[in-house]
Amino acid sequence: MPRYDILPSGRYLIPRRLVFRGDPNEIPAGVIGLGLMGHSIIACLLAAGHPVIGLTRKLARHRGTRRRIFTLLREMQRERLLNADPARLMSGLTLSEDVGALSRCSIVIESIIEDLAVKRDTYRAVEAVIPRRAIIGSNTSAIPVSILQRDAIHPDRFVGIHWDEPAHITRFLEIIAGDRTSKKSTQQVMALAQTWGKEPSLVRRDIRGFITNRVSYAMFREACSLVDSGVATVEDVDRSLRNDIGWWIPFAGPFRYIDLMGVEGYYNVMKESFRI
Repeated sequence: MPRYDILPSGRYLIPRRLVFRGDPNEIPAGVIGLGLMGHSIIACLLAAGHPVIGLTRKLARHRGTRRRIFTLLREMQRERLLNADPARLMSGLTLSEDVGALSRCSIVIESIIEDLAVKRDTYRAVEAVIPRRAIIGSNTSAIPVSILQRDAIHPDRFVGIHWDEPAHITRFLEIIAGDRTSKKSTQQVMALAQTWGKEPSLVRRDIRGFITNRVSYAMFREACSLVDSGVATVEDVDRSLRNDIGWWIPFAGPFRYIDLMGVEGYYNVMKESFRI
């Protein structure tokens, strides 16, 4: 995993004094929720070297959690994404039903159901036990961070940390700043995300759907419209996108691709297609 470093990201250039310092094994992390994504987030954090507290309401329902996380770490090892011994890393994992186990965490990531009331109850319990400077991150993909932080004691430390599944191997991560999130908090998480093997994107203004969901669902909506209006079949839409976008999207985002192919050409196609 890469070491902590300064990350150039426009006006959010990260000064060294704001970067999480020290070895990851000295930065305890908490993950609330032991579902599918909770498992892979924990595996990612363990692989980076963090001691991790996994919190759930009923441990009896998660007897297979340790085995599942160990399997994910072994998968990373086979894919040459991990040099450390998975068994040794598993010694850094503690599972608990007691929110007090998070009391020494420097960052806590919530990954539970998309229910605002449940999330707020969780945050109240977490804020009562963690240090003042600890970051609280939410893996929400639907609820704006500005709403989640509204009743918080210290809303400045709330940051959206939007992962993709499988979180332990994908490079994707979106960091979302709520209306009351401090620049320091977003800078710290952006820097820390690099130690997790991510290429984080910063969503500078809180908006539903963030970046990838808004762009992706615009495409999904248009795909449904083409089929519903009889322009093409499901199979034809899938085939066209797989053989066009699917060819270049692993290597270039839309703006980079437009630049490579010619901005003027895309302007003319947009003007004709959408009658700008």
